[in-house]
Amino acid sequence: MLLVASNAGKSTAQNIPIISFVHWNTVFVSGKPDTIVKQMSEGSYQELLWHMLLRGTDTFFMWSSKNEYPEEVRLVHEVYAAAQKFGKYLDHGLPINYSVPEYPGIVISGLALNDSVLIRRTDFGTNHEPVKILAGTKVITINYSPGICNVLSLE
Repeated sequence: MLLVASNAGKSTAQNIPIISFVHWNTVFVSGKPDTIVKQMSEGSYQELLWHMLLRGTDTFFMWSSKNEYPEEVRLVHEVYAAAQKFGKYLDHGLPINYSVPEYPGIVISGLALNDSVLIRRTDFGTNHEPVKILAGTKVITINYSPGICNVLSLE
């Protein structure tokens, strides 16, 4: 899902809104749950939503069945509510990173605006060491900060 969102952000002109379809509950084609398939955790799903927003997704088109609706809305709404304090970045910022690790690892997404960048780092592994990435023409260090966004200066 992050690959698709990253590709949309990287390949779509800024003046074209990106509306991504999202759904948290696992859908089984047979209609019967498969015990081998693990449901994504709520936290991982919300991290995915954050990274989608920080890679150019403008809004989400959420779909669900009637019995899943309350849970699905809550998860998306919590991310939207928390994202409102970063509105200027979401409205005017430019994504700085579209890379997706081949295996579960560190995911970093961000939006640059003027002389700062809104960054979110999610670690799907045990390496919590600082990571350096290129933001525009400047190399910045991203520290382990689970579950939060940080605003870093690019000066």
